[in-house]
Amino acid sequence: METPQAKMHPNKEAFIEGVDLILGRWTALELAVQNEWGGADVHEKRDDMVDEIVEHVDKLVAKRKTPEPTDLQELLLDILETDFQVSLDDGSEAEVARHLCAIFAECKAGNFSTVDKLAEEREARERSGAAASAAGMSRRAEQPQGGSGGSDGSDSSDGSQDGSDSDASMQE
Repeated sequence: METPQAKMHPNKEAFIEGVDLILGRWTALELAVQNEWGGADVHEKRDDMVDEIVEHVDKLVAKRKTPEPTDLQELLLDILETDFQVSLDDGSEAEVARHLCAIFAECKAGNFSTVDKLAEEREARERSGAAASAAGMSRRAEQPQGGSGGSDGSDSSDGSQDGSDSDASMQE
């Protein structure tokens, strides 16, 4: 049945997307996922983390409480330790919790500008990553088996051009 999602309020949809986007920028979590520190099902655990955060916020709101960063910090630490075997000592959970609360407040007010900006930034990173990957594959295919040093000049100019394109798309 797709009726529950079809009836979901746009503010909640944006909040869920915002939680996912913020978690996607959290270095500790992304390293845990990339390196499968939580096991082979880390991607599912990361998706479950989004759901747990949203459910936690829903419970707070049901109690007529506005979520505060301190309400989320312990949850973030617990999930990282339990699901991903990560113990933080950098305090990054506090910053992530602040961002989550800010996104919640914006989405509640119908303001999706930060979520939209984060989504655009992720899309730009994905595009530049895909372009860099494709360029790297084509350069490897073009290089002679002997590996002469003459192609290094063209590779560095391609690399700097890719970097400037990334910077321009991030600023827009």
